[in-house]
Amino acid sequence: MKPFRFRAEPILTWRRRLADDARVAVVRANESARAAVQRVADAEARSLSAADDFRRAVGAYTNIETIVRHRNWIDREQAHAAASRAQRDQRQREADAAHELLRQAMRHVRVLEKLRDRAWRRHQDVDRQQDMKALDELATQRFVRRQQAAQGEHVSGGTSGS
Repeated sequence: MKPFRFRAEPILTWRRRLADDARVAVVRANESARAAVQRVADAEARSLSAADDFRRAVGAYTNIETIVRHRNWIDREQAHAAASRAQRDQRQREADAAHELLRQAMRHVRVLEKLRDRAWRRHQDVDRQQDMKALDELATQRFVRRQQAAQGEHVSGGTSGS
């Protein structure tokens, strides 16, 4: 019997490569999302620190320039925190998209693997059927030879006995 060959093997290999690339993309997207979360936490902490410093500065006797400078500083820190939150949300959407691509890639791989497994089982069934057919033919030939040998002995045995 000829060896098993799955005709879609190159496609399966390609799909597996796409799934591996998707796994890498998921890892990178998750790392980027975690870094964005950390940047948000840092920006919010700086914004809160600026607000605390502003409260202390207002509580103490200071000039108007210091208050305006603190107020501008707080505004910059809040804007930075808002930008960091927007970036975090974008990174999370990218991570979600990467997860979806991985899920689809894995589904495509599983489909082709199931097709390959079915083709392999069919190949094995055909191989077993051919083996059984060959064994049946061999058994039939042996039976016929024994029958012919038994008839030959019976015929030769009957002539020598007279």
